Amino acid sequence: MYRSLVANCSEDFNLWVLCMDDLTYELLTKMCLPSVKLVSLKEFESPELLKVKTERSVAEYSWTCASNFIRYLMSNERSLEMVVYLDADLYFFNDPKVLVEELGDNDIMITEHRYTGKYAKAAITNGKYCVQFMVFKNNKNGLAVLDWWRLACLDWCFNYLDNNRFGDQKYLDDWMMRFKGVYELQNLGGGVAPWNVQQYLFETSANDVNGRLKNSKKTWSLIFYHFHGFSLVSFDKYLPTNYYDLSAQVKQIIYLPYFKALQKSISLVKVYDSGFSFGYSKISYKERVYYWFKLLLNKISSRGL
Repeated sequence: MYRSLVANCSEDFNLWVLCMDDLTYELLTKMCLPSVKLVSLKEFESPELLKVKTERSVAEYSWTCASNFIRYLMSNERSLEMVVYLDADLYFFNDPKVLVEELGDNDIMITEHRYTGKYAKAAITNGKYCVQFMVFKNNKNGLAVLDWWRLACLDWCFNYLDNNRFGDQKYLDDWMMRFKGVYELQNLGGGVAPWNVQQYLFETSANDVNGRLKNSKKTWSLIFYHFHGFSLVSFDKYLPTNYYDLSAQVKQIIYLPYFKALQKSISLVKVYDSGFSFGYSKISYKERVYYWFKLLLNKISSRGL
């Protein structure tokens, strides 16, 4: 994600990274990446966060930290006019400036899942909006909405549906009605993901990836893709997703460049820590069997058997 920002951003930026373990902090400190600013858990964690940490899984605690980290930055870096929250599994194909500019005079930006029809029921659990690319202005209204979300997550943030809540995400469902100054991103190039990519056709043009709705002739530039569910099987093999349908075109135009970028990043990290594990062993046996089964089917299909 960082390297794709460096490659595509037309303006200077600071990427603040909340390091969720000591290994991440130590490694990124060694790498000393330009425009990257590190915050350790020791610096960041408040008594309120430590109080709920033991009752939540790693994922649930990470979700709890998201809104609190944005608030931490705004409190400690008062010169920041706004903070753009990014999920770590985003990859930018174009300059995100056009997305931020769409915010205009509003104070908060949220992005819709835009589910393909066959996956639309997921909104019942996961919510209408995705905590992936969010913008908060550092002003009275932006802070008020952020604090409401932050306190709600401290109170409850778990990986199951309960009383119309799910993680940190389903809280966003009614923001357009609950708060003023909340804007829903309209640019289809922001927020393309495995749960909505089936609606689009893609082609490459010069250095851009252009997309369009299958029932439309209007094209737009792909700004970022959310690689949810992407798993490395080994250094030279990957599982793009274990749930959503992906076309051969999407795998070639979107997933292959991301995989190659990951390989380059792995090689770079290995320079600083030759024994670093990239999580291959974390892929479950079920996912490995699924991957090899799909690979076998693809080979059989290609041979016309």
